[in-house]
Amino acid sequence: MARLFILSRSSPSSGTAFDVACEMIAEAKKLNQAENITYSVGDATRLTTYTEYSKAFDKAVAHYCLHWIKDSKAALKGIYNSLKPGGLCFLNTTQKNPDVIDTLRALGNYNNPRWDAYMKSYKHAYYPFQGSVDDYKEIISSIGFEVIDCTQEVVELPITFDEAKEYCPNFMGQLGRFPDDVREEYVEEAVKYVLDTGYKDDEGFTMTICVISAVARK
Repeated sequence: MARLFILSRSSPSSGTAFDVACEMIAEAKKLNQAENITYSVGDATRLTTYTEYSKAFDKAVAHYCLHWIKDSKAALKGIYNSLKPGGLCFLNTTQKNPDVIDTLRALGNYNNPRWDAYMKSYKHAYYPFQGSVDDYKEIISSIGFEVIDCTQEVVELPITFDEAKEYCPNFMGQLGRFPDDVREEYVEEAVKYVLDTGYKDDEGFTMTICVISAVARK
């Protein structure tokens, strides 16, 4: 699951990708080994303290990662600080929407009495945006960005059950609590429970996520 922050320079063409989790950085390196990409472990909420990043980049991308950060506004301020004047950014985040089943929250909180021993006191670190598109535009503008575009989309992802078992664990932080010998069974049970709501046919399901996306200029 791509959830890295990407900061890029136009000249010379290069990019810096970072995430707070070492595991995500390791996975990203496996997927893309281009020589002009630098991978770093970093905290998005502390971007303003990374002096080497200040006004250093032409573009920034926060792709499906802001909803994993409790203080996402701090991350947005860091992105603003990292961009050169006139720099562009693309942002997206999932939105809490009563009309759309929150697949990511359901996957992260799935439980039944059988799994209580592993889920006890677990809190899923997931923070979908709580407001409207206009609310999101106001937050971005208050930081100093010029909002070029900001829209809401209900993303429907057709997926087979087997694909879901491979894909959905990316959203399930609780899996680290489960021993290897029961993890696969737990994932299968959680995925079936969640995706049954989007049942389409004997093999396929639809994952539904409400997303706010924005393009903004410093």
